[in-house]
Amino acid sequence: PELKPLLEKYLKRNPKIPIADQLKFWLLFAEVTCSSNTGFMCYGSYHGGGSPIMEQIAITMQYDIKLREHLVNSAAGIEKLDMGRITKY
Repeated sequence: PELKPLLEKYLKRNPKIPIADQLKFWLLFAEVTCSSNTGFMCYGSYHGGGSPIMEQIAITMQYDIKLREHLVNSAAGIEKLDMGRITKY
């Protein structure tokens, strides 16, 4: 309890996002990037069609970034999953 103000002071990155939501995001980030399942999950995520900038262009043209942001936030427990946002048909 006495460390909470210090943790909030030094861990907060964006003043518009509550520290609890930031921590949830970083815990999910660590799970996805550093856990024992990372190799399995990232196996098929390599882009073999050219330069990294072409990969970025392809991803941003084909993906709904706001939808992915919503999915990450719901996976991290920051917001409730809205099924209406993820179904288009």
